[in-house]
Amino acid sequence: MPQTPEQRLDKEIMLYCGEHNWMCFHCNVGSVLTADGKYFRTGLPVGFPDLLIIKHDGQVAFCETKIHPRKPTTQQLRFINTLKLRGFNAFVCYSLEEFKNEIEK
Repeated sequence: MPQTPEQRLDKEIMLYCGEHNWMCFHCNVGSVLTADGKYFRTGLPVGFPDLLIIKHDGQVAFCETKIHPRKPTTQQLRFINTLKLRGFNAFVCYSLEEFKNEIEK
């Protein structure tokens, strides 16, 4: 199955993080219809950012990846704002370059 542009951006960011000895986790949020017709939801809350990054110095960052013209949902923006209010580096990025600029803040 071919990757979407957003999946390619996630992979680029994950490779960049690996080059800097940072841990980067892709966090899936959503639900899946099981064979018996029931929905299974992941344990993460709706709006949780796509990527969780743990830098080698212990700093944590959260990144929601998007490709233009897509925009974050209201739940994603609310979650990112909550993380920022609690002192975390949390942001939306549309490219690897934008990620690099944001992660260094």
